[in-house]
Amino acid sequence: MIMKTISKYVLIHIIFIILLPSCSTVSVSASLKADEAVNLPMFKNTANECYYLDDFMPIPDSMVVGKSGALHLRYYTYNAAKYKQWKNRKVILSFYSTDDHCWSLFEESYTIR
Repeated sequence: MIMKTISKYVLIHIIFIILLPSCSTVSVSASLKADEAVNLPMFKNTANECYYLDDFMPIPDSMVVGKSGALHLRYYTYNAAKYKQWKNRKVILSFYSTDDHCWSLFEESYTIR
């Protein structure tokens, strides 16, 4: 039994060592130039909506996550965004979820600069 455990342990390390050189580092920059803006998808605030935000939302300038009772909350802030008819403004989109997967929009706001 101990030999089987040791063999599995050694095999896992050999596979890891073989695959290690094939990994590469990816660098992602979230900075924008002054005249650039993030294009946000158009959301509707209607009953029975369900958005899987992790699949398509652009990287926000800041994001706050939390919980209020049984609801999960997310606040996405974009300092420069194009959303609906708003252009190059600070946009805040607020979402709620009961399962932390399917999200509904409950508030959208913006600040004119």
